[in-house]
Amino acid sequence: MNLLFWNLAKNNNCKRFAALIKEKAVDIGIVAEFQGTDLNETVKDLEPSYALEKGKGGCTKIALIAKKKILISVFREATRYVIYSCKTRESTYIIVAVHLPANPSAGPAERKAVIRVLVGDIEEAETTLQCVNTIITGDFNASPFDSELVGKDSFNAVLYKDLIRRKENVTFAGQQYKRFYNPMINYISEGTRNYGSFYYSQGINSLYWFCYDQVIVRKSLIDRIDSVTYCKKIQSENLSHKVTPNGEISDHLPLFFKLTEEF
Repeated sequence: MNLLFWNLAKNNNCKRFAALIKEKAVDIGIVAEFQGTDLNETVKDLEPSYALEKGKGGCTKIALIAKKKILISVFREATRYVIYSCKTRESTYIIVAVHLPANPSAGPAERKAVIRVLVGDIEEAETTLQCVNTIITGDFNASPFDSELVGKDSFNAVLYKDLIRRKENVTFAGQQYKRFYNPMINYISEGTRNYGSFYYSQGINSLYWFCYDQVIVRKSLIDRIDSVTYCKKIQSENLSHKVTPNGEISDHLPLFFKLTEEF
């Protein structure tokens, strides 16, 4: 199963988004900050195989385009996220698309406030839908080592499979927290130039490349992640200008990841 997330930065990326879906044979494509892109026109370029799911208006930051053979329904919407139920021929998934408050204009405390409510909603969805194949993807506005991702009372996302294999739930201050697995560190590489999705050079301790656009999964999916990459081109068009993402296209590079499942 091929999945794509892209923060479009409110620019007109109608044709580019369709072209990337075709090029990568994407099954589910999710976008944030899509206000400058007519997604109905994107779907027209993808007809007759794809359909647009914008939800019911509870979240205006996220939209999803998927192959029609995948049954998509919205479990819950909030300002910063949408929780989808996705049924394929082989499996049922909970796919959560997020666009958390901006960094640095909002701080970790604001993002954590959203995350804690979201995690509660995810646990409710997992119980209601009797599904543990949960995938969270989107613009986290935090990096894999940041407290928003690793905090036990936030996403509780560990960076190594051995940890979640050994123990899926941990207890802290008398409360039990279920873990996610974050594969991003495994796929960041100088050799492949898979540095990150967002470039920021200001500040004395800047990392320059930040992995704000991520995917994290529950234990049931850790061995089904086949690859995670940031796309630098769509066909022959570069998405970067010199070093940084081309802001006229988007200040974020698209995130593409594959799970082992055949349709």
